[in-house]
Amino acid sequence: MWGGGSVTPNDPADVDVIEVRSGGGVLSLARRLNPPDSIVTAPWIGCVEVHLGQNVGHLLIGNRRVDALQQRKLIAAWTSARSDRARPVIVALAPDGTELSRIGPHDTLDTHTWARLREEL
Repeated sequence: MWGGGSVTPNDPADVDVIEVRSGGGVLSLARRLNPPDSIVTAPWIGCVEVHLGQNVGHLLIGNRRVDALQQRKLIAAWTSARSDRARPVIVALAPDGTELSRIGPHDTLDTHTWARLREEL
């Protein structure tokens, strides 16, 4: 998953606001092999690499607030139902709490990038 512009794969320096990069997931088998739990009800654990622009103060990942790190990238992880492996909405916020951009569960580009692309057309 790529979003938010084009930069070298491991360099968050040129990210405007937010980029969601590669990710993955796995079925959590913790405590699922003990009856009455079942592998059928096991949750999905997903993750993505998130790169942040210089103006981002923190992120909302679903309902969790995460401070922006100095290196401007982090791994976001979450759990969800096995049937719905979508990532949560990720919102980039300025240090004062103003929303800068967001990227939905199935989006590849954030709202800031979409707006910039519309202006360029």
